Amino acid sequence: MSDVPDVIVNEQIGNDMQLVNLVQRLVMPEPGINSEYPLFFHHHGGVAGFDTLKKAYFAQRGATISFNSYFNSFPVHLYDLDEHAVDVEIKASGTFIVQIVMARHGRSWEQLYQSRVELTDGEVEKIRLPTMLLDGLIYVEIISLRDTLIYDVDYSIVGEIHQSVSLTAVITTFKRDEAVQETGRRMQSYFENNVDLLDKFKLLVIDNGGDTDSIPFEKSTVIKNRNLGGAGGFTRGLMEVVENQLSSHVLFMDDDASFFPESLRRTMSVLQYSKTDNRAVCGAMITESHKWRMWENGATFDQRCKPIDNGRDLGDFGEVVAMSIGQPRNIDNKYAGWWYFCFPIASVNVWPFPFFVRGDDSYFSLANDFDIITMPGVVAIQEDFFTKQTPLTLYLDMRYHLVHHLTFENIEIGQKSLSRLMSKFFNRFNNSYHYESADAICQAIEDVLAGDSFWEQNVDMAERRKLINSNTQNEKIQNAISMNLGNVTHHAPQRNKGRWKSLLRRFSYNGHLLPDSLQYQKGVVFPLDVRAIEHDTFLRPYTITVDPASGKGYICKIDKQAYFDNRKRFKDLVRKLEANYEQLSNQYKELSKTLAAKAAWEERFKSE
Repeated sequence: MSDVPDVIVNEQIGNDMQLVNLVQRLVMPEPGINSEYPLFFHHHGGVAGFDTLKKAYFAQRGATISFNSYFNSFPVHLYDLDEHAVDVEIKASGTFIVQIVMARHGRSWEQLYQSRVELTDGEVEKIRLPTMLLDGLIYVEIISLRDTLIYDVDYSIVGEIHQSVSLTAVITTFKRDEAVQETGRRMQSYFENNVDLLDKFKLLVIDNGGDTDSIPFEKSTVIKNRNLGGAGGFTRGLMEVVENQLSSHVLFMDDDASFFPESLRRTMSVLQYSKTDNRAVCGAMITESHKWRMWENGATFDQRCKPIDNGRDLGDFGEVVAMSIGQPRNIDNKYAGWWYFCFPIASVNVWPFPFFVRGDDSYFSLANDFDIITMPGVVAIQEDFFTKQTPLTLYLDMRYHLVHHLTFENIEIGQKSLSRLMSKFFNRFNNSYHYESADAICQAIEDVLAGDSFWEQNVDMAERRKLINSNTQNEKIQNAISMNLGNVTHHAPQRNKGRWKSLLRRFSYNGHLLPDSLQYQKGVVFPLDVRAIEHDTFLRPYTITVDPASGKGYICKIDKQAYFDNRKRFKDLVRKLEANYEQLSNQYKELSKTLAAKAAWEERFKSE
């Protein structure tokens, strides 16, 4: 960022003084967070780019640089504007033509402004956008007539805010001190250059692991907490905010997710200009391995968790427009991940369910009436979920899927459909030699069947984590997997998927009823993010799941005894669930009023 801005000021317009509120600033590529240039700018007609030493964008004579991008377009359509004006301020040096464009989805775009500008270092060109319906993504384009440097492009709204917003961010951490320290350093640097936001913002770090005592951010507080997982840590933060009336809104953030602090300004600004009291901001998520591609732009719960906009190329501005404007605002059963979720305290009626981790975020959104939106550029970058998958995470996944279906009437699918959903999940892992994962899935069903007594007795999950981890031997990730390339074949997505092969797989329990003499001689190798594929495991003596870059992975071998033991246990549990479905459903609906109540969490924290 450049100089500290004069951000919230009163401007004389005629005989009136009007509020001018800076709502969005330019974001620069930053290695370690995101440096995929097409997510920040596009250029043509000559040499243009980002100068890492000067911390400025540049365009040599004849080049055009455009901020029609995921991080630097302005989503004016998300702001509830009446008679408000929108100003754009460009801090640059050089001679250039500036164009300001508003992109729409499926409709004509608007050329809002065009003019020749000449600036020397430190000068700012201020532009008032025309008075009209602003309902798209606005971006600035610079056509360089002489070598040009662009330091800032600021968007301001002129006019009164609809609601006052103050924000407390809550980070729950468990033995990730260095990641939290880095977040603190990044925030301190940001707020030193954006002091107008400082009095509206606080940070609470809930330390579940005991190794974080302070962080280098002046508005932060560290609170030591018993390890009750993400659910307990975030709830402890929410409790602190509510009891001490710290702010109007709370922002939940992961300790291992990287993000641009500019997201904080954009989040607070869009909430200030919202006429909807229950509006909440969901940060998108992209993975560290593919920082150009959307993983989840919010999600819906439709039988299972389904990410919105998964796979979209964020370097393609057409995709950004379709994702930002083309999607319907109101989507049934939408929820927000807690890697970045900002919500109004006044809209919280049901507190988090004591899941420990996994499912707490989707439950919280489904249980409360939030108007959830996403914004371009408000995004967390974190480790791919597939690389985190273990029998323990699958146990947690099955648990919360069952609880959600038993709790919420609007997603209830009935006992038979729920049994089919469970069977599909279980069979995928049991059929593909992941017997420890299948065993963990059975344990999850058994624990859900136990009802309220299980949850309160296992709020810290210590015993279950110990049990499942002790049962995980073959599927435990090893640092270096050795393989004989002559004895393996690589995964083929269409192998064994024909009609007759599919029937043979079905009636032979994916080969577990067939004699060993019919097996292939070679095993099959899967990448770590594509694992437990039933059809390609068929008749293989073993599978190797490995990350090619690091060599980390594990080996699973066919074990017919384990397969049929798991299958019998699963069938018994499904029959029990079907027999008690109505009773269980009624019980879990009541648990949202008891286990997920503020008073229940107060008792849990008292026991620390």
